[in-house]
Amino acid sequence: MKLLKPLIIVSFVLLLIACSNSESNNRIAKNTLGQVDQNTAIYELKGILVEDSLHQQEPDRFNRNQDLEVYNSRDSLILLIEPRVYNDSTSTIKEIQILGGRFKTETGLSSQSKYGEIYKNHKISNIQNSINSVILTLEDLGAYIVIDKKHLPSELRFDNEAKIEANQIPNDAPIKYFWLRFTEDVK
Repeated sequence: MKLLKPLIIVSFVLLLIACSNSESNNRIAKNTLGQVDQNTAIYELKGILVEDSLHQQEPDRFNRNQDLEVYNSRDSLILLIEPRVYNDSTSTIKEIQILGGRFKTETGLSSQSKYGEIYKNHKISNIQNSINSVILTLEDLGAYIVIDKKHLPSELRFDNEAKIEANQIPNDAPIKYFWLRFTEDVK
């Protein structure tokens, strides 16, 4: 019985450490996605994303290289990584498209979130109206998020010239695309 109490305490501490490491490995922040940052070279990704598999997309019809695809253990595509320079394994990352709900900001924002979470927790520095979508720039994250215009009120949905304000987007509008941009580290 005397050994049981310290054993429970040690087990609890180890569980807390494991949970905090898992969270930090999946955290979205400015210039950071888990352990990947603006200085991470493409060749380093395999050692960082050890639980996932990386695949180079096939060259397109113009024989240009494509992005890196990252799949989780269930073969679901979770990230698309665009290097600054193609065909250079020492290149750093230009941007990452986040596709799964595994990666989250400190406030819980993920690619599976709704607009209300963005509006409540982040400063939207720019809203761009395009043909089929609205593009939100979040400077605090170095991210841009796309919301399909089909979720907007009809007076905004069909007007490509309308200036869309943050409070005009419905809170329940889902995120269509979530990109994290990496600024170049100037040395």
